[in-house]
Amino acid sequence: MMKSAAEELSVLAQAVVWEQREEEGRLAEGLEGHSLRFRKRERLTWSPVTLESQSITFGGRACVVLSRPPHGGEVGAFRTGSPVSLYQANDAGVPDPDGPPPRRGLVRKVRKHQLEVVLDGEPLSAQDFHERWTLDVRGDDRSFRFMAEALSHWINTEDPAERAFRDGLLGFGEIPLASSELEAPFIGHEASLKSLNALQSAWVKAVWSGRPFALLHGPPGTGKTTTLLALIEGLVSAGKRVLVTAQSNAAVDWILLGCAHRSMEAVRIGHPMRVDPKVWSLSLESRVEAEPEFKQVRDFRKRSAQSWKEVDRFRRNFGPAERKEKAEAKREALDLSREAREMEAYIAEKVIRKSAIVGATLAGTSDMMLRDEPFDYVIVDEAGQAMEPAVWIAMRKAPCVVLAGDHQQLPPVVKSSKAIGAGLEKSLIEKLLQRHPRSEWNVMLEEQYRMNQAIMTPSSDWFYEGRLKAAPGNAACALEGIPPWTWIDTAGCGFSEERESEGSSTSNREEAQFVLDRLAELVEQAPLATIGVVAPYRAQIEVLESLWFDRFGQAHEGIEFATVDAFQGQERDIMILSLTRCNEEGAIGFLKEYRRTNVAMTRARAHLLVVGDGATLGGDPFFARMMELAEEAGAYRSAWEWMS
Repeated sequence: MMKSAAEELSVLAQAVVWEQREEEGRLAEGLEGHSLRFRKRERLTWSPVTLESQSITFGGRACVVLSRPPHGGEVGAFRTGSPVSLYQANDAGVPDPDGPPPRRGLVRKVRKHQLEVVLDGEPLSAQDFHERWTLDVRGDDRSFRFMAEALSHWINTEDPAERAFRDGLLGFGEIPLASSELEAPFIGHEASLKSLNALQSAWVKAVWSGRPFALLHGPPGTGKTTTLLALIEGLVSAGKRVLVTAQSNAAVDWILLGCAHRSMEAVRIGHPMRVDPKVWSLSLESRVEAEPEFKQVRDFRKRSAQSWKEVDRFRRNFGPAERKEKAEAKREALDLSREAREMEAYIAEKVIRKSAIVGATLAGTSDMMLRDEPFDYVIVDEAGQAMEPAVWIAMRKAPCVVLAGDHQQLPPVVKSSKAIGAGLEKSLIEKLLQRHPRSEWNVMLEEQYRMNQAIMTPSSDWFYEGRLKAAPGNAACALEGIPPWTWIDTAGCGFSEERESEGSSTSNREEAQFVLDRLAELVEQAPLATIGVVAPYRAQIEVLESLWFDRFGQAHEGIEFATVDAFQGQERDIMILSLTRCNEEGAIGFLKEYRRTNVAMTRARAHLLVVGDGATLGGDPFFARMMELAEEAGAYRSAWEWMS
């Protein structure tokens, strides 16, 4: 039992260290001590890579196009936003000690044989384009560093208001009922509430009262995003400044897109490579480039590029006069690059300062550009997915804090068993709901606007104490001739699972064939419906996609195959869930994380189809209950009905 909030946060600080070591160790297993051939086979390295072209992007960063030969590696771990290291390798395939230091960067765009990478530091020289390079995926320790700094701050703070907030939130005191720094008179700004139901509206008004902390528990389809947008609209109308943040880039972009649709101006802070193209017009880079002063930045960069060309003229066999001329050209190029960066930073600061709504990821709120920016409110969305220390980063930014999310959906991703034992896998939302189950600042939305009531019932029964109810407009949402939900039990069909020879993923080819037969029937019955096909294992998704392509020769525009994570926050007319596991031991592995199944089931609007082996799954209390509910609803069927 913890004796103080500071002690509790100290335990979390140690858990962050363990998690960082685990991540670094896993990456090192694939990179360090292994041959270049092994790393290329494991899709962690491209080598050799050729530098094709270079351009200058936001912040004076160099964007380089790299290409590889056919046997130079695979796309693998190289994805948009992936941190990478570019270096000249020696014969052992590691950075050459006699070469330039490795350059760090982020992947901007991925093609089969090409990558666009945005590098830190100065642009590459013309000579660099003639060298032989290697590209590795690398770890990114910045988020761990930011979490450690935030926890250190909250552990050691001497500020009375911060100590009271910290202790009250963690149950070692009382949270103040109202902020001494902020009173929010919102009379006349109720127009933003017109799209809300009574519970949503009451919660927004409570936040408007100037309360320093509020929590919105939003189960699937209950209008959490709509409620947050109404809250933000009212805050901005009353002259308040809001920092919007979340664990993922996608969640931040989704909220800011909603702000844009409501004609609220916002700016998105973050690496340009991690910003969704749909909100590009809100990105800091786009906003800065639209400012009149930016033409000076362009001019500085153009002149700098000309000076670098002068530098590159001097390759070899030149005397003292030429050496002096080269040094002067290099100095001028560096000076012009610096002036461009300084002017760009000045414009960026101005853009941020005049923005009432600023969006960034939790780690991104530690950006130097936001370090001294004042905000009245910070809103953390999808807080159930974030590690608790990451949320403490953002909670330093404003006197009023709002957390929103659902701890019964995707949890934080934690790999270290030690860190899990220390509580890092438990989100702050889950912790607060356990410690303050009946607090006035904690509201759970209960009316959902997405699913047919029959689809909603299993989720409500297991995860939400039966409290969810379907709004009248969607309670009977259905597709003609298709029941709201069906559980097909494949027990006895011999659909055996298979483990990958390398790795830990699982697939079930016979179950996949059966699922695709049902998918084809649904496409014929509802050709215009949007359909999501989800499985808990990447290997099963790959089998499903491959078999579907082999059968039909092309992708169907309305069908998406993906793991659960990709569907978080989305919805489809039809969702099909392939549970994959089938073995004599009753082992269900990854499926033990029931919250992932909750996400998969609650993406469906009109029809949910679950396919799984009842003999394997029936020994688990959750899946036994799901099958029981299916029988009660008349939704349970045996796969033998389709066997000829």
